[in-house]
Parts: sequence; structure tokens; C-alpha cells
Amino acid sequence: MSTDQEAPAATTSQATSNNQTSQCDCLYIEKPDYLDGTRPENALLLGLDNFRRQGSSILQEALASVGITGKNYVDPNLVPPNCLGLTLDSEAVREAERRREARAGQKVEANPVSRVLYDVGCYCLDELFEDRPIARFWFLETIARIPYFSYVSMLHLYESFGWWREPELRKVHNAQEYNELHHLLIMEALGGNARWRDRFLGSHVAIGYYWAINALFVASPAAAYEFMELLESHAVDTYSVFFNENKERLKTLPPPRVARSYYKAGNLYLFDDFQVSKAPKTRRPPCDSLYDVFKNIAEDEGEHVKTMKACKDYSRGAGDIVVSPHLGVADDVDEEEKRRAW
Repeated sequence: MSTDQEAPAATTSQATSNNQTSQCDCLYIEKPDYLDGTRPENALLLGLDNFRRQGSSILQEALASVGITGKNYVDPNLVPPNCLGLTLDSEAVREAERRREARAGQKVEANPVSRVLYDVGCYCLDELFEDRPIARFWFLETIARIPYFSYVSMLHLYESFGWWREPELRKVHNAQEYNELHHLLIMEALGGNARWRDRFLGSHVAIGYYWAINALFVASPAAAYEFMELLESHAVDTYSVFFNENKERLKTLPPPRVARSYYKAGNLYLFDDFQVSKAPKTRRPPCDSLYDVFKNIAEDEGEHVKTMKACKDYSRGAGDIVVSPHLGVADDVDEEEKRRAW
């Protein structure tokens, strides 16, 4: 969290063990007052309410920067992300990427334009979020969801025009977005979006990115999938460096509530649905510490890379059709037989 901001309301996250509880005195943020309305309603009303909430946050930051704070002000060093004491070496991330691309079959072969845009984006991330890994991850996850919105929008458009229809592919993209949403919620619980300027930048870049991916998909779905394959590969490298660099500290911290809910809930149908390289119910990762959470996220991103490559190859006519991993599995067949018998 910024050192010039009033801290949002927070509640103590429950540890999964007594050892974790004793070693974690930070607060995980459950519901910041600068995000989200109460219900879907008139767009003008929502916009005005958001303007009021964000404006209040800007004012608090500005006043705090000159030493004027309210009665509810909390030292930012006592709440996430500052209190977590986490680091990320950008040079180590670049080295991890170089090592990966040097391995046979691991480099994403992208067109020159995509590669230049990707390199510029990585440079901006390094400069804008230096020494702020959780804010960097929040920004990444804000952007990472957008292509899946775009893919679903374009598939709806193709279907509405009567050009082409494949519900299974749309279903996979919906599950991918749902996974990225939970990565984003985890970063918000860790205070990644505490600064107003980060939120402003993230939301506006996301809007522009959405329309850019729409246009790219219309011109070449394969290119749209390829660019996301690049970004997801970068995410794997970044998260892997991060959880190894902070291994000891992360193991002492409990997972946020939203992470436990997502990775250990009773119904993991959507969790399985975006992993087209795996059969359903074969990946059930642990979620007992913040180390587990970030390791899980890195593995999720690796599955996104595989799915994007499969979609790219399918679009080019060089691969099989991409379908939900649940399509035709034994459990679904058995359930249908039970329904007929009833």
C-alpha cells in the first residue's frame, strides 16, 4: 500500500495452523471501500458513485502526502502489501525467461510486432512497479483477464453473424477468465491495488487492451492467441522467481480467504475446465500457506500457456479442436444415465 494513503478496512485472515497464526500479524484486505458498487444499475449512477469513491481516495492520498490524516488512518507499513516484506528481482525474471526460451520447444515464436509490444510492456512493468511485486501482480492480473473477455465476445459475434460456432471453446475461455479473476482477487486481498494511480492505470489500459485484442482477433485469431501465450509464459517466469525468492517468508503466511475458497472448495468444475491438457479431478493443489498460493498461480499460468498454444494451433489448422476437459468424461455420462433411469 502507498505510504500516502489511508488504509482500507481490513480483517485478520485466519491461519490454517497455530504456527502460521503466531507468525503472521498482517491484515488481509477483505473489502476496500474504493472498489465495487452494491448492485448493477443505471450506468450513469454507477459512474458517478465510482467517481465519488475514487475521488475520496485521491483526496486521502493527497492529504496524507502533506501529513494530514484522518482518525481512521493506519500506518501503511502495518497492512499489506508493505507489511509482508516481499521482493521481486526483475533481472532474475529476465534471466528465467532467457533460460526458458533457450530450452527446446519453450520459446513462443511470435511475429515481430507482437514481440516488440511484449518487450515494451515488460520494460514498463519493471519501471513502474520496481520494488512493488504485489502491485505488479495486481496489474498483470487485471490485464490477463482481458483477452478471455475478448475471445468470448468475438466468438459470440461470429456466432451471431452465422459465421462459425463452437460452444466448447467459449466454455474453456470462460473458465480461463474465472481463474484469472481469482488471481486478481487474491492480489486485491494482499493490497495490490491500494494506490489510486495503479487502479487508474490498470483499468484504462484494460479497456484499450480489450478493443485491441478484439481487432486482432478479427484479423487473426491465431495472432490473438499467440500474444496471450507470450504474456502467460512471462507470468510463469515471474511468479516462479517470486515464490522461490520469498520461499521462507511465504511459508509463514496463511492464504487469503479467497484463495482457500477457490483452490479447496467443494465444486472445482471451472478450475478443471480451463486446463485442457489434464483430465478433470487430476490436479488438486494444496493451499495451506501463501507459498502454496503463489506456486498454484504459477502452475495455473503454465496451464494457460498450454491452452493458448492449443487454441493457436487449432486456429491455424495445425491442431485438434479445443474442447472442455469435461466433455464426454465418465462422470458426465454416468450422470446422464442416472437422469434417464429416473
